[in-house]
Amino acid sequence: MPWKNSDTRYSTMSIALHWLMVVLLAVVYACIEFRGVFPKGSGGRALIVEMHFMFGLTVFVLVWLRLFARALGVAPKILPAPPPWQAALATLMHVALYVFMIGTPILGWLIVSAQGHSVMFYGIELPPLIGENKDLAKQ
Repeated sequence: MPWKNSDTRYSTMSIALHWLMVVLLAVVYACIEFRGVFPKGSGGRALIVEMHFMFGLTVFVLVWLRLFARALGVAPKILPAPPPWQAALATLMHVALYVFMIGTPILGWLIVSAQGHSVMFYGIELPPLIGENKDLAKQ
């Protein structure tokens, strides 16, 4: 199993990171959707929201690893080559997905910081990105 992209195949690391990110994004989404199952102020709700933060920041960390892995090797060639408009649209979509996977966790961290709450990342309390500002957090 190759650990580096080639002209004909993505590396095992790239494939594994891709599917791990898909699963993590689904779990992050499910966590925030299922928080409504628990009443406000309950331990279960606090736990599921904390898991949402933790897995969301895991996406943020792993996206940088994906970008690093992508920079190390070439992307496999698509045969036959797609029309230029499809290639441009695919590139635009990739950029949008990476902006989403980087920007969304940062925005979430900013909102939680503005609410005056701490963000835990696998037992480590992360510093707030901004000072407490309830009005900003509502926006």
